[in-house]
Amino acid sequence: MHTLWHKAIADLGLSKSRSLLAVASMAAGVFCVGVLFGMIDLQLSQMDAAHRLSQPSHINLILRGDADMALLAKVKALPGVAAVDTQTPVSVRFRRSDAAAWELATLIVRADYAAQRFDKISLDTGRWPSAGQIAVENLSARYTGLRIGDSLELETKAGNRRVAIGGVVRHPFVKPPKFGGQLHFFTDPAGAAGFGVSEHTFRQLLLQVTPPYSEDKARAVASEVSGLLSKHGITVNVTLLQDPEKHWGRPFMAGINGVLQIMAMVSLVLASVLILNTVSAHIAQQTDQIGVMKALGGGRFTIASVYLLEILGWALLAIALAMPIGLLAAYLSACQLLAVFNIDCGDFHYSPRAVYLMVLGGILAPLSAALGPIWWRSGLNVRIAMASYGLGADFGGNRFDFWVERLGARCLSTLHAAALGNLFRHKGRFVLTQSVLIIAGILFMVLMSLAASLNLTLDNEMDRSRYTVRLGFAADQPADKIREIALSLPSSRQIEVWRRLPLEMAKNGRVLRQKGSLGVQMLALPAAGDMYRPLIESGRWFNAEDVGQPVLVLSTDTAALNGIRAGDWLDVAIGSKRQRWQAIGTYRWLAGTNYSVEPVYALLETIQPQAQQPELATFALIQAPMASLAEEADYLRALKSRFQAAGMPLDVYNTQAKLEQRQFARNQFKPMLGTLMGLASMIAAVGGIGLSGTLAIGVLQRTREIGVLRAIGAPSKAIFGLFLSEGLLHGMLAWVLSLPLAYLAAEPMTEQLGRTLFGMALDFTFAGWAAVYWLGMVLGLAGLASYWPARKAAGMTVGKSLAH
Repeated sequence: MHTLWHKAIADLGLSKSRSLLAVASMAAGVFCVGVLFGMIDLQLSQMDAAHRLSQPSHINLILRGDADMALLAKVKALPGVAAVDTQTPVSVRFRRSDAAAWELATLIVRADYAAQRFDKISLDTGRWPSAGQIAVENLSARYTGLRIGDSLELETKAGNRRVAIGGVVRHPFVKPPKFGGQLHFFTDPAGAAGFGVSEHTFRQLLLQVTPPYSEDKARAVASEVSGLLSKHGITVNVTLLQDPEKHWGRPFMAGINGVLQIMAMVSLVLASVLILNTVSAHIAQQTDQIGVMKALGGGRFTIASVYLLEILGWALLAIALAMPIGLLAAYLSACQLLAVFNIDCGDFHYSPRAVYLMVLGGILAPLSAALGPIWWRSGLNVRIAMASYGLGADFGGNRFDFWVERLGARCLSTLHAAALGNLFRHKGRFVLTQSVLIIAGILFMVLMSLAASLNLTLDNEMDRSRYTVRLGFAADQPADKIREIALSLPSSRQIEVWRRLPLEMAKNGRVLRQKGSLGVQMLALPAAGDMYRPLIESGRWFNAEDVGQPVLVLSTDTAALNGIRAGDWLDVAIGSKRQRWQAIGTYRWLAGTNYSVEPVYALLETIQPQAQQPELATFALIQAPMASLAEEADYLRALKSRFQAAGMPLDVYNTQAKLEQRQFARNQFKPMLGTLMGLASMIAAVGGIGLSGTLAIGVLQRTREIGVLRAIGAPSKAIFGLFLSEGLLHGMLAWVLSLPLAYLAAEPMTEQLGRTLFGMALDFTFAGWAAVYWLGMVLGLAGLASYWPARKAAGMTVGKSLAH
C-alpha cells in the first residue's frame, strides 16, 4: 500500500491543471453551501437574539387619542396581563435650516429611557434624550446623514424651536425610510411638552401576558384591554401581536431562505456533476495503468482506494480553500440583511451548521460522484485495461455522428466543422457540461422573469390606484374642510374622502387571525368612488345595491388563514357596537408581510349612520396630473403646508404619494432579488468552471492529436481557434436548449416563487430581454473558460505533443 500512496500523490502532482480544475469545481459547490446556509443561520439567530434582548411586548396597542396613566392600574388588574409599559408617538414637522423645506417625522416620547420594560430602545452612540436635546433613530440617521451635534428646527405649539441631536438609538421595530418608513426622533417628557403631549398620558400601550405565551391568549387579552379602553372613550387604532421568541421579520425571510437552501444544494449537486466529469476523464486516461496494477496483483478494492484517496485529497484542499471565504461571505451577507431590520451583526462569528455541511458535503458529494466510474474501471480485466488508449471517445459510430459530420462539412468551415465534431466526441461529458450550463441559464431567466413579474404586478397595482396622493390625518377632520383646502391648489382635479375605523372580526366565536403584521382596520369608501379598487380574487366588489348593507371585502390571505369564503357571515365589532357582516369578496393584497396594517373595505354610506360625527374623514385621495417624482414631491409639500396652516396635521405613516410608494416598493424587494441574482451568478460561475474543465480535459486527452496537427503544418492560431470555437459552440448550444425550457418553466416557477417569497401569485411576464442578456453572458463565459485551454493547446510543440 506504501507504493500505492506514492501513486496517488504522484497523480495529484503530475496533473496539476486537472487537479486545480477538480479543486475549483468542488470549492465552488462548497462555497455556495457555506455562504447560503451560513447566511441563513446567522441572520435568523441574530434576529431572534436581538428580538429577545429588546424584551418584546406581546401586545402593542396604538391608540387614536391620549389615555391617562391612571388607566394603567385597571389594565394591570385584567386577567392574563403580566406587566405594561407605555410610550407616545407624535407627528412633528422639522427642517435642517431656515432655507430648507419642512419635513414630517415621528417623535417618540418615553417617560424614562433607563427604566424601559418592553420594546427596549438601545443607545448606539451619544446620550439619551434630555432637556434641549433629542436622539435620532439609527436608520433615520443613515438615511438623512444626520449626526450627533447637528441641530434641527422643530415646529411646536409655542413656536419654532431649535434642538441639537445628542444621540443615535436603535428601535427594534421601525420601517426603513428607504422602504417608505418615517424618520424617527426621540425625546423625554420635558421635551415633549411643546407638542401637546401631557406628562401623564400615553398613546401606545405595550403589554406582556402571563406565561406561558400563546397567540390565542394574547388575542383574548388584547380584546379585553381594547374593550376596557373603549369603555373609557379611547379607541384602539391598531393591535400588534408579537411572539416573544421569534423575530417579527421571520415570515419575511422564510420564503427566500427556503429557496436559498434548495439552490445551495443544487449548486453542490452541479459541482458533483463536474467532479464526475473530471474523474471520468482522469480514470479513462489511466485505464492502462490500472491494467498494469492489476497485472502486478492489485485487487479491485485496492485500486479503487487509490483513486478515491486522490478524490479525498482534492476534496480536503477544496474545503480548505472555500471554507474561510465562504464563512466570511456568509457573515457579510448576513450583516447586509440584518441592517434592513435595524440589527447590528456585531463581531465576526459563523454558523456551526454551515461548517458541518461544508465538510460533509465537500467530502461526501465528490466521493459519491466519483465512486461509479472508479469502481467500474477498477473492475476491468488486465487484457481490456492494457489495450486501452485512454481516450474514451465515442464519436463516429452511429447515424447522429455521421449527420453532425455532414452538417459541419456543408455549413461550416473546416476548422469550425472539426470543433463541432469534437463537441460530441465524448457524449457523456458533453451531456454533463451542457446540463450545468442549461440549469444556470434556466435559473437566470426564471429569476429575471420573477423580477419582471414583480415589477409588472407593482405597475398593475399602481394602475388600480387612480389617485396621485393619499393624505392621512392625525385625527379625523371635517370632510368639507378637507375638500375645500385640497381643491384650492390649482393642480388638484378630483378628491375622494375615506373613513378609518378600528374593528375586530370573529367567526363562530373565534377571533380571526390576520395576515397584516400591524393588525386590521376598516376603510370605509364611497360607493361611487373610483380612486382605488383592489384586485378581486373571489366573490365581488361593491355595487350600488350594497349601500346601507353590512357587507365587507377582506384580503385573500386572511380569508385563507381562517377558512372564510365569499358569502360567509362574520361577527364584527366596530368600537362598542357588534353586528353580523357578510364577506362578499376577497382581494389580493400587495402590501407584503411586514410593517403593514391590513385593510378591510366597507361602504362609507353604511358606516356613516352608525358612526359618531359622520361628517368626519380620515383619508383624502386626491387626483392631480404629476409626471415625475420631483413634481409629485412639490405638490405633496404644498398640500402639507396648507393643511398644517389650517391646524389639520397629517399622519406621517398614512400620507403617501403614488410614484414615491412605487419607488419604496422597488427598494423593499431589491435586497431579496439581489440575493437571488447573486446565487444565479454563482451557479453560472460553476457552469463556467465546468466548461473550462471539459476543454482542459480535451486538451490533455488530445495532446498527441495536437502534435499531429502541428506536424502537418497547423499554425498556433488555427489550434487556438479550434478549442475556442468548441467552447463557444458549447455556450451557444446551451443557450439554444435553455431558452425554450426556461420559457416553459418560468411561469409555474415564478408563480411558486411569488407565493413562497411574497405570499401571492404575481402577474406573470417572461423577461425576453433576459434571454439576450444570457446569450451575451454565456458566450462571454464560454470565451473566458475556453481561453486558457486553447492557449495551452496552441503553445504545444510537435516533439512535446508526440512524446506525451
